[in-house]
Amino acid sequence: MARVSGDPYLAFLTQTGFDDEIVYLALGFDHEYFRNPNPIGRDVITGMAFDETSGNIYCCNETVHATQVFAFDPATNLETSMQDLVADTTLTSPHGIAIKPNLYLRSSESRLEMRARDGTLLGTRDYPVRDIRGITATPWSWTFVDRIANEIVVIGPFGNEIATAPAPGAAGGVDDIAHDMLSVMSEEPQVWLEPGVIGDPGTIHHPDTPWSPAPWLGRHRLYVANVADQTIYAGYLTAEP
Repeated sequence: MARVSGDPYLAFLTQTGFDDEIVYLALGFDHEYFRNPNPIGRDVITGMAFDETSGNIYCCNETVHATQVFAFDPATNLETSMQDLVADTTLTSPHGIAIKPNLYLRSSESRLEMRARDGTLLGTRDYPVRDIRGITATPWSWTFVDRIANEIVVIGPFGNEIATAPAPGAAGGVDDIAHDMLSVMSEEPQVWLEPGVIGDPGTIHHPDTPWSPAPWLGRHRLYVANVADQTIYAGYLTAEP
C-alpha cells in the first residue's frame, strides 16, 4: 500500500532477471495506473512497506543488499535514506518488511527481527516450523504469510500467534501480503465494481450493505500475492472456517 502524490495505490514489484519495475494498481480492482523502474542500483527488491509519516516506501533485499534497509520516494523514484544493519543483523536473507510509526519488522525464513525506526535491534522471534515470506502491519498486530503451511498468520505485539487462515491460490506460491491501512473501511463496499464506482443499495457493491460473511474484528482488506499463480488476491478474514 502506498500514497503517491496524495492518491492511494497497491504497489507490487515485477522482476525479469535484474530489470525490475514497481507497478501501481487501483485498490480493490484489477486496474493498472502506472509503473516505474526501481530506484537506480536497487535491483531484486524482495519486500516493501509504506511509511505514512514520510510518504516513502521502505525496502529490503535478500541478495546483494541483504544487510540494508533503504527508502525511496514513490513520487520521484529517488532513494531518500539507507540503514546498513551489518553490525548486528540476525537475518541472512530478509524477504519481507513491515512498518509502524516507531518500529519495523523484517522477515526471513523462520525468523522475525524487530527494530526501532533508527535501526536499533530490539529483538527476534523464531517460528521453527514456518517459512515466513511477506509481512504487513495490521491494527494492534502484524500479519505474515507462511509458504510451507500456505497460511495467513496474525501475530500479537509480542509475537504470539492470534489467528490463522488458508492463503489463497496455489499451494507453495504465497509470497507477500499487504493490509489496506489507507482507506476508510466504513466507506468501502465488500467488492468494488470499478475504481471509485459503487453499486446499488443492498448489493455487495454498496458500502452500506453489511459484508457477508462478517469480517473478523471489523472491515478490513488484505492483498495476498501468489507467485505460482502470478496473481494478487484481495479479500478479508472471517470468523468462520
